[in-house]
Amino acid sequence: MATKKKVAAKTSLRKIDPEIQQRLRTMAAELRQVMYGEAGCPEWGTLFREIEQDGMSVGLELARLLMEQTTSEQAGQMPEEAMQVPDDVVQPAGTDTAELETPAGVVEWEQPCGSLKAGRKAFFPSPEGLGPRC
Repeated sequence: MATKKKVAAKTSLRKIDPEIQQRLRTMAAELRQVMYGEAGCPEWGTLFREIEQDGMSVGLELARLLMEQTTSEQAGQMPEEAMQVPDDVVQPAGTDTAELETPAGVVEWEQPCGSLKAGRKAFFPSPEGLGPRC
């Protein structure tokens, strides 16, 4: 069961570390060769808006992949304390697909789930006469 949420389109940008900027410059040069061939640019006369669309498409896909891989990795490193609840026992309940719609596109990852043993009993009490004790 996927959980969908929509992130506001307006996001505040962080300053990018100079090392990351340099790696992005190198990656951009490599990607231009892949996208446009040996010349590294589209043919003369290509409108800027077409170049902009190419750049934005690649940039947004990079952002989407970065978010998707990061959230997936983070979910896989969940600390044990996250499954501890006062006065209850959390039983692992597999994973659930989380899905967020971002300005860069849909981001999905598997996140661990748990169920509360006492909380479930209190919320879904079994009436007398039902269940295996009938």
